[in-house]
Amino acid sequence: MKNYMKLWAVGSFAAIALWSGCDLINPDEETPAYLYVTGFELTTNPAIEGSNSHKITDVWLSVDGNFLGVYSLPALIPVLEGGQHVLTLDAGMKDNGINATPEIYPFYESYEITVDLKANETDTIRPTTQYRSNTKFAFIEPFETADHQFRDVRRPAGATGIQISAEDVFEGQSSALITLDTAKQFLELATLNEYRDLLKTGAYVYLEVNYKSEVPVIFGVIGHLDGGGIGGTSTLFDPGFLPKDEWNKIYFNLTEMIFDGDFDSYQIVFQAFIPSENDKPTLNNAKVWLDNIKLVHF
Repeated sequence: MKNYMKLWAVGSFAAIALWSGCDLINPDEETPAYLYVTGFELTTNPAIEGSNSHKITDVWLSVDGNFLGVYSLPALIPVLEGGQHVLTLDAGMKDNGINATPEIYPFYESYEITVDLKANETDTIRPTTQYRSNTKFAFIEPFETADHQFRDVRRPAGATGIQISAEDVFEGQSSALITLDTAKQFLELATLNEYRDLLKTGAYVYLEVNYKSEVPVIFGVIGHLDGGGIGGTSTLFDPGFLPKDEWNKIYFNLTEMIFDGDFDSYQIVFQAFIPSENDKPTLNNAKVWLDNIKLVHF
């Protein structure tokens, strides 16, 4: 009888230990609160900031100053916090249009809101943003008149540059239209003006572009040193876009190119071209549409 009691006690203890062990191995999980974040709304002053078109693809979320993560919009986000908390939402885009390079767009204001988080409940957040007050616009080009920035036709000599067209307009009354064919397989255009002090008071320079295109287009800068001379001018091409049959927006990061160039002033330049295969153009003719080009810096 004593042995039976010992065995019962040992078995009961083992069962209790096993039960307790399960609790230790699989503790009760916290029930999160949820945030549903819609897309951002951008508000601009058209007279000094131009169009409110944007391509904010992500939200960078912090809770009480602690970074939580980056989420594609719209986003349903679990948060393991309860009660009143301050949320900071930053507008994110793809640097140079590349999915692998998500970044906070530095010229858009953060959106802050205090939310009372409750487990298993969803709060809907509709963030808004605007350009930061210290954003500088070197130029804004909506292509509404023939007196636009991109009238420096660099190559080929004597080529027709941009046409101001009401065909397939993005917004407003007109957009820029570039037409290529086998006789004019590429076109290089630059701004008439040169821009100075782009990195004098800040760390970022971006070019915003709305576009639709049947061919690739690459962008860059032409750097100029005061006084000219040997090495006084240099052209650098880097970011660009591929054909897109619907209007799109891209944010080109020119910061490193301008910083490394260390010139006194810069023109913005781009090339549109029909690609070749086996020394033959892949298209007999092609069109490129551009709109709302902005050069922004701090």
